[in-house]
Amino acid sequence: MNKYFLSLMSILILFQSFKVSDEIFNGQKDQKKGYIVLENDDDEVTVAENKSDIKEEKIDYQSLFSQASLEGGEKIAKQCVACHSFDNSLKVKVGPPLWGVVNRSAASISDFKYSEALVNFKKAWSREELFYFLEKPKDYIKGTKMIYKGLKKPSDRADLISYLESLK
Repeated sequence: MNKYFLSLMSILILFQSFKVSDEIFNGQKDQKKGYIVLENDDDEVTVAENKSDIKEEKIDYQSLFSQASLEGGEKIAKQCVACHSFDNSLKVKVGPPLWGVVNRSAASISDFKYSEALVNFKKAWSREELFYFLEKPKDYIKGTKMIYKGLKKPSDRADLISYLESLK
């Protein structure tokens, strides 16, 4: 009986030591807290709360879209088919139809009920607007109903926009 008790106690002590070591060495990296300070040439200081607030270098749209692939865009568009139609019937699904969306005014399909944020957007879907919207729709237009997470790679966004441009 004492053998069983001692073996049970040693197992419990072993598990407890694992738990304590996890608490001590939990693997979290130190997170830097604070703000990133950007200096302008005019001796003004701009403070950004997140690294995501910092705009990356200018994107050369001409070269990006000249290298875009229609086939690649068509392949990427397959993930949009569940919510959007791509044919010229302009059929409304969960989302508005995407036929002729490039250079069309935002929230302009009368049969679709857009979010208030998109109604107030008041811009046309140019290449540049689509490029940034497709990166993270919820961040680009706060309050949009579109639940798509976005496309991180600029080349994928350029491929998709080129495919959308071909739908006329």
